[in-house]
Amino acid sequence: MAETTVVREKLDQAEGVLRALDIDVWITYGRETSDVAEPALPLVLDENFVWPGMVLVTGDGKRIVLCETHDADTIRSVGLHDVRGYENSLEEIFHDAIESIDPDKIAINYSKSNNTADGLSLGLYKQLEEYVEGSGVDAEFVSAEPVVNRVRGVKSRTELERIQRSVDISQEILESMRAAWRPDWSEADVASFVHDEVESRGLTTAWHADACPAVDAGGQAEWGHAKPSDLTLPPGEVLHLDFGVVADGYASDMQRLYYRPVDGDASIPDDLQAAFEDVRAAIRAGFETLEAGIPGYEVDAAARETIVERGWPEFQHGFGHQVGRNVHDGGTYLGPRWERYGDAPEKEVLAGQVFTLELGIETEWGYLGQEEMAVATEDGAEYLTDPQESIASLGE
Repeated sequence: MAETTVVREKLDQAEGVLRALDIDVWITYGRETSDVAEPALPLVLDENFVWPGMVLVTGDGKRIVLCETHDADTIRSVGLHDVRGYENSLEEIFHDAIESIDPDKIAINYSKSNNTADGLSLGLYKQLEEYVEGSGVDAEFVSAEPVVNRVRGVKSRTELERIQRSVDISQEILESMRAAWRPDWSEADVASFVHDEVESRGLTTAWHADACPAVDAGGQAEWGHAKPSDLTLPPGEVLHLDFGVVADGYASDMQRLYYRPVDGDASIPDDLQAAFEDVRAAIRAGFETLEAGIPGYEVDAAARETIVERGWPEFQHGFGHQVGRNVHDGGTYLGPRWERYGDAPEKEVLAGQVFTLELGIETEWGYLGQEEMAVATEDGAEYLTDPQESIASLGE
């Protein structure tokens, strides 16, 4: 059954965005979308097309769905669109719709850098091109990337509530693990406990369960998104987890650290505490830089410069990605201006976008990775996670 609350909010957002960008119509075009997903479709419809179908959204309030008649009844039940069915060919009803709109600019879903705005296949692009050429309109195709950046990236009230619930559940599960942990637990045992907690709530992990949570037990662990191993955590070292869940269709993503006491002494060694504070200082520098209007690379630079100034190597990844329907939700990226990230770090942060803030350092006690989640505001940012300001002890 379609998700009408969020779709209504996203359609309303889209209308305002199209007006602001002076784009006449945004077309999302797909077929067999349960097999070949169109990332923008859940924003504007949240139903699948079997045969070729389109959603046309305009800045003046038109919300038109063109689809094969067997898809039409299901889509009409959503109750948010003017649904027009076809039997033999989409072209005729497309001509009627596009001629009534008479656009100068048509936004379509292609992008070099943003996977969530790149759902239009080459074949359907060519078909759409033919349809427009055969119509009575003279319109220019433009990338819908700036539309998707705003409509998908800027979270509605309902979306923020659902992301917060996902965050809260993840934090609850991690606290349950910390309290239940036993000295003989391997990385795999930790992951198994977490998976049981996720499944008991009827949820799924935020990425593939084989590597979610990522679990790194002490200084001998191979940190990263690897499968948890049989390695156990030595006394005096640190357990690192990277974890999130999907709840109500929205993801969370965080990293947390836990210390194994030595002979019952839970006090953190001074050098470990100092290293942890270096990581927290870099996270804090990024958080304090994050606000609407700033390009993503400047947020990354603030954290990167801080960790290097404190004597640690530069981390070899971006500082933060957007989170929403997916754990990596496309759009503006808080990263360096490296070729692998395309132009995503050049994009401006928008109020209402949700980001991770993440980095770590390799130490003799283990990988000290930290990852928080925050929502950008007009004049700063607000945490969605409860920031980890100290290293928690295990089993207490």
